[in-house]
Amino acid sequence: MIAWPLYAEQRMNAVVLEGSVRMALRVRPRARDAGSDSVVVSRGEITDALRELMEGQEKGRAVRRQAGDMQQAVARAWAPEGSSRRALEEVAVTWKAWRGSRGEAVTDVSASGKP
Repeated sequence: MIAWPLYAEQRMNAVVLEGSVRMALRVRPRARDAGSDSVVVSRGEITDALRELMEGQEKGRAVRRQAGDMQQAVARAWAPEGSSRRALEEVAVTWKAWRGSRGEAVTDVSASGKP
């Protein structure tokens, strides 16, 4: 992922994604727009960030490795016996019980979203 914060909380998100989570490389703008607080990001800076992400031997490789690790963790969590799947099914059971206790019709829906 390339982190290119524009405003609000995006700057903090970029810092977390790059530093703590190690799932992104930040685009580092080098110039400011004359007469304003705007930052100009050139196509070369974006190209450099993408090249580092896709082909880089140090930072890019680390981000790609972390992304692969996260992909595997998500797959485990969403597997039929995974923690996220079980948690969502618990929420669905609780919600159906609550709606049923109020006398509302409840359609049986699996975690896949299909009846």
